[in-house]
Amino acid sequence: MKKISILLTLCMGLCSCGASVSTSDSEDFPVKILTYNIEGPSAPKAGSIGYWPNRKEQVIRLIDKGGFDLIGTQETSREMLNDIVKALPKYKWIGSYRSSSSSVNAILYQPERFELQESGHFYYSPTPDIDYTYDPEDPQKKDLNCIWARFRDKKSGIVFYHFNTHLHAYYTEPLRDTLRCRDARLLKQRIASIAGKNFTVCTGDFNCSEAFYSNKTGELVHEAHPGYVELTKGGVLVDTRGLAAIKINEKEGSLPGWLVTGTTSHDRKYDHIFVSSLASGKYGVTRYEVITESAEMTHHGTTTTVTPLKDVKNGDKFTANFSDHRPITATVIFRP
Repeated sequence: MKKISILLTLCMGLCSCGASVSTSDSEDFPVKILTYNIEGPSAPKAGSIGYWPNRKEQVIRLIDKGGFDLIGTQETSREMLNDIVKALPKYKWIGSYRSSSSSVNAILYQPERFELQESGHFYYSPTPDIDYTYDPEDPQKKDLNCIWARFRDKKSGIVFYHFNTHLHAYYTEPLRDTLRCRDARLLKQRIASIAGKNFTVCTGDFNCSEAFYSNKTGELVHEAHPGYVELTKGGVLVDTRGLAAIKINEKEGSLPGWLVTGTTSHDRKYDHIFVSSLASGKYGVTRYEVITESAEMTHHGTTTTVTPLKDVKNGDKFTANFSDHRPITATVIFRP
């Protein structure tokens, strides 16, 4: 398998019966994890609501305020990642590219706390170790990938893995579910073969949701999508949301779009933080949160291309989310 030599390094067991959940971390070493699809492809477009200069300060402030130890990002660009670590030099990043969109799956980490020992990546294709390959049934030929890293926590001495990924998105049924389930199976196989019994976290935009219940009525809107069922089948990946002692905004969707702020009522919780049940020890998950922050921003480009903002010009104010996705965070403790 290709290791860190093929990566860009610019700028710089648990089961449902064995989960360990704690509300106190006084004698532990908690790791605060963030997963965030920051939406990079629209960053160069000055007429877009997602134009990076519009929201760069807000994204950086959110990350800095959150005090995250590890961050998995999806759909970021090199420019965005370099801006983040320039503003927040406590972080470094490693990432793997998609040639189909020039976006990067990246892991940001704090080298003062974590020693990066090894890293690599693979693609969701029949030849996962060959760069920029894709599933032959994907009509859009997206070379989706997963980056992974092995770290040693300098505080606790524990060695663990972080996988960060992006699965297939919008297609007609049943192709949509077929591709995502195939992705999920490969991901679980690679976690088992690479990380084995070591502690493992997995962040990403998985483009599939767990069972969704209405915020208003509490009634079941839909069962879990097949891709999510496959991810959590077989006792490899467990969602931190279900393990957390404290849950904030747990019923909120993670894909509200740019302009839907505040409480949502839709079912698109496509972003997740998992842990691997193959670990020989146990996890504590003290907190889980869907971050719903939005803010007033100044438009630094031309007229936006989003219809509700079509008359917003350079220098005008507008209120929006910092991405079309919401960030999700979980605080995890590794217990040997």
